[in-house]
Amino acid sequence: MIYTKLSNDIRVVTEEMPGAKSVAIGLWTNVGSRDERKDFSGCSHFLEHLLFKGTEKRTSKEISTIIEAKGGYLNAFTDRDMTCFHARVLEKDTELAIDVLSDVVQNPLLRQEDIKKELQVVRSEISRRDDDPEDLVHDLCVEKAWRGNDAAHSVLGDYDRLVKLGQDDVRKYYEEHYIPAGMTLIAAGDINHDKLIDLAEKYLNFKRPGGLQRRIKPSFNSGINVIERKSSQAQIAISSEGSAHGDDRRAPLTLLHSYLGLGASSKLFQEVREKQGLVYSIYTHNYSMSDAGLFTIYAGAKEENVVKVVQTTLNELEALRNGGASMNLDEVKQKTIGFTILRSESPESRMIQLGVTTIRTGKPKTINQVIEEIEGVSLATINKISKNIFDREKLSLTTLGLSREFIPKVEALLG
Repeated sequence: MIYTKLSNDIRVVTEEMPGAKSVAIGLWTNVGSRDERKDFSGCSHFLEHLLFKGTEKRTSKEISTIIEAKGGYLNAFTDRDMTCFHARVLEKDTELAIDVLSDVVQNPLLRQEDIKKELQVVRSEISRRDDDPEDLVHDLCVEKAWRGNDAAHSVLGDYDRLVKLGQDDVRKYYEEHYIPAGMTLIAAGDINHDKLIDLAEKYLNFKRPGGLQRRIKPSFNSGINVIERKSSQAQIAISSEGSAHGDDRRAPLTLLHSYLGLGASSKLFQEVREKQGLVYSIYTHNYSMSDAGLFTIYAGAKEENVVKVVQTTLNELEALRNGGASMNLDEVKQKTIGFTILRSESPESRMIQLGVTTIRTGKPKTINQVIEEIEGVSLATINKISKNIFDREKLSLTTLGLSREFIPKVEALLG
């Protein structure tokens, strides 16, 4: 892995993967929904859409087809603290991918007619999220846990606010946030670092003044948030305070995620689904930004089973707090390391791993560094962290689709 900074402050990271026949390239910018004022809610994600709608050099159709015509693909995603435009191509098409990605990010037209049309696309995306209880409870959970902070904003945003934004508003937001100082170019696979630097200097040579936006660290809020809604099953999200991405607690929490809710072998899947048949799926999510994180357990169940699901889950958390859980740390480490290595064998996955760590910690992290951190975690550390974050009084519980008659029973479990 090699790290370089260009003359205009754009960071460039490459990792050559022997045997790879393709390269995954990502152009990352340090902006997401947590950087939006309330009246700009959803603008980061909206811009992700708009940047594909044409440049002075290419039409939207040319942007969407030029990479595919070579057998590759082009896409993008937005998170609370980052946006990534990425492509995967054969090595011989590396320059084309850099050209297209750079053009899209540096030279968007941001025309009024495109804004109007794409608003309807985003409106459909928001409606689809609202129609999917599992997707919706994820957003509601974060809104509850980080309420009062911009990090609680939904990535998709608020259509009623987006529709009020004019072309000048969108252009200003773009120019404030898409700056070289906040950008990182990542490539993994069949790639030569010096070649990528030459291409970056050729195509990513724009300059725009400005620094990174000041962010306020979110504080974790415990308590219960009940959203009534008619549904065939209730959605449950139990959150505790997680860690920042570069925090020493990140590796222990990764192991807790692996033990509690990663895959069919995980403790909660075995206890709640396999032994009791209370859910179809139950899993955990260890989410970290640069300054804060959430550790969350998700499940969907018929409402008559919700009390048992929550009780069983809390019992497992209590066992971890008391040091009495049936965790074989060596086995959990092996599972986690194996998963990490297997996931890193894809150029795209490795590019994303490098991008996330670079954006959230300021520097990329090798797979060996990740493995060393996991291997260095002790059971005493696991017990100490569990005792703190899994205290019932420090948990945040969000339910969606639970009838009034069951609410007091669930509230009593955390009381």
